[in-house]
Amino acid sequence: MSVAVISSHGASITVNDHSFETNAGIPDPATWSNDISPDWQGRDGQNDGDAFEERIAGFSSEGLNHVGMNVGYYVWQDTGVALQPNTTYTLSISAGYRAGQTAAVNSTAYGLIAGGNNLGAATLADTAAVLADAETIASAQWDAAANITATGFGEAPDLTYTTGAVVPGGNLVIFLGDNSASGRSHFDNIRLDASPAVPEPSTSLLAGLAGLALVMRRRK
Repeated sequence: MSVAVISSHGASITVNDHSFETNAGIPDPATWSNDISPDWQGRDGQNDGDAFEERIAGFSSEGLNHVGMNVGYYVWQDTGVALQPNTTYTLSISAGYRAGQTAAVNSTAYGLIAGGNNLGAATLADTAAVLADAETIASAQWDAAANITATGFGEAPDLTYTTGAVVPGGNLVIFLGDNSASGRSHFDNIRLDASPAVPEPSTSLLAGLAGLALVMRRRK
């Protein structure tokens, strides 16, 4: 089992097989397997070839392998961790652009879901449906083709989500998907961190500080 390392964002939440290295079916360069890691579930709970783990020399962010997806497909992982109040969650991913395979305009999609019940019930047909679903609490899309000049991987912008005093129910779920019109999306080195949220000053506290400052000024 491969586990993400601690990042500077905060305490790491375990992401099983975070760099897709555990698949023994792809031991040599330039090979692939349609059986993705059992730690990641394919859309509808199936491994039907629309998600695949690949090993291509020089085309990864960490380790040797990565996961690729065809148009509209997505994969997800239930972290087994319940959302906590007043906490900031940061999802970091590496996304790939492979000339000739990835579309010239690529929508690499990634996000956080509370519960993931709709994923388990196989009611979400594609990545666009996941992005629009009520259980998706935070999501981002990044054009890897526009931001990576040569064939390779780059760091997509971090996705953050901060809870308040009341949190959504269910475990925190990570999803990765392709929301392009054509081509493929590629993912590697998935990381998730949690850190205490810094509360914003309340209105009453700000008013009290302003009043104190005024009193001190008058005394001077």
